Amino acid sequence: MSHRALYRQYRPATFSEMIGQEHITTILKNQVKSGTTAHAYLFAGTRGTGKTSAARILARAVNCEEPVDGEPCGCCRSCKISAGECADIIELDAASNTGVDDMRDIIEKARFMPLELKHKVYIIDEAHALSANAFNALLKTLEEPPPHVTFILATTEPHKIPATIISRCQRMDFHRLGVSDMVRRTEEVLQRENAHIERDGLLAIARAAEGGMRDCLSLADQCLSFCGNKVSTQDVYSVLGSMEDGFLFDMAEAVLSSDPARALELLDQVVRDGRDLKVFLHDLTQHMRSLLLTKLCGHCSDILDCTEDSMKRYEEQAKEAGETRLLRCSELLLQAEGRLRTVTMPRALIESTLVRISRPEEKRTMDDLMERIEVLERQVREGAAASRRTAIAEPIPIGEKPDADEYPCDYGFEEPPEPEDVPPFDIDEPIRTAPASKPEKPSPEHPAKPAETAGSMSPQKLWKAILDKLGETERTMAVSGMYGKGSAINGNVLEVAFESEIIYRMMSATGALEKVNGAADKVAPGYTVRMTHSSGGDDIESTGRALYGSAFRIEN
Repeated sequence: MSHRALYRQYRPATFSEMIGQEHITTILKNQVKSGTTAHAYLFAGTRGTGKTSAARILARAVNCEEPVDGEPCGCCRSCKISAGECADIIELDAASNTGVDDMRDIIEKARFMPLELKHKVYIIDEAHALSANAFNALLKTLEEPPPHVTFILATTEPHKIPATIISRCQRMDFHRLGVSDMVRRTEEVLQRENAHIERDGLLAIARAAEGGMRDCLSLADQCLSFCGNKVSTQDVYSVLGSMEDGFLFDMAEAVLSSDPARALELLDQVVRDGRDLKVFLHDLTQHMRSLLLTKLCGHCSDILDCTEDSMKRYEEQAKEAGETRLLRCSELLLQAEGRLRTVTMPRALIESTLVRISRPEEKRTMDDLMERIEVLERQVREGAAASRRTAIAEPIPIGEKPDADEYPCDYGFEEPPEPEDVPPFDIDEPIRTAPASKPEKPSPEHPAKPAETAGSMSPQKLWKAILDKLGETERTMAVSGMYGKGSAINGNVLEVAFESEIIYRMMSATGALEKVNGAADKVAPGYTVRMTHSSGGDDIESTGRALYGSAFRIEN
């Protein structure tokens, strides 16, 4: 006896056996019970969601002599006839019968009474493949068919169906099936087959099926053929060509910790194991997407269709990267995935992509500079947490310069350093902080100096004071503002010049300028800031040296 595929052997025979489509099966059962079925239906949805199965069940139910709660009883003469091949239930593949002549033939035969059943049912699969003339020929019959005829159109692309056809049908949209529903159904099928697949393996199969039950059962059938009735999780990954979750976490850790050497070693392991590079890149992209969603939404196991253990690992790893970093990783991986089919050396493309996303400090776009600042901010936070500072420094009067050791994160300094004098930032070196101390209180013998007013301050001192105030809420902007220089005060307007065009554009953007002016109004009420760009040579080089010091270089 020849083997029969699991998805064919265990196709649902009643509405109650269908999973994940309760919003449709409830309507159809109620219509069968009340005898108010429509003359035409449009079943729309992605592959493997149960469109054809629902059409067949409905065809049997409308012909059943004694339906039970809207379900075909399976025992009457009509149910037994319709269970096999029946002349009154006609299934057509529209992709093979696209012409107007084919449709006219259907319309002509629809006028005749059914031979064995009380209802004649036409199931037209992939209905979007019909030609425009075929749809036009079907219009009148679809609107007012003979009382003994029911049309059911099934399609995966409802946007290709003319609006005139959709308006004559009851449209029902089939949802993509959830991972938990597919796992539960697959376990039931495997139990009937006296077979077993480990739980994590079933989850991997269900995720690979992408919402289609037919694909899920086909993959399970393939795994059983590969290693018998006992299938381990490792066997499932071998069949799918996918990477284990632990491996993807290791790869993401190497990328996010800026360790390209480790990332390339893991990629070499993928190649040596004979895994499909396209599948690996797709899995890594999905992993980065999961981390990004976790970073934005927090606990979202329902969105990611993952277990609670996996969700905890996503949350732990997402803490180590910023939103900009994760978004850039996802975008670069998606670009590489799109180019993979056209390149002659797929491995070289993936290697270069891994190196690029592992080294954001070597990029020179605005997004990459923001990503670099995110890394610096995280280092500052980690250093501050390590020192466990409990005291908060008193505000510094405008015009006084704080001690550098006491305020390691101060944004104001007398004059901005020359780019070549800025030491490179060592990401592995912990940030040193010292406990804050309060300034001495003035004594009668030594009264405190009165704070300078805005009118008596130099442009650079006023800009420094504004940055100190801005840094209380907008640390990233304050860091970027260090590379501007207060050049002049015209009336109540402070002019700040930037040599870097990239930082100038960022600081002069509408939202950023509003925040700067808000800080200026707190420091010097009535004052505003105007950003200017002073050409200072090559923009990329000056910006790179300003941010990374002598470690920055441009390779030809």
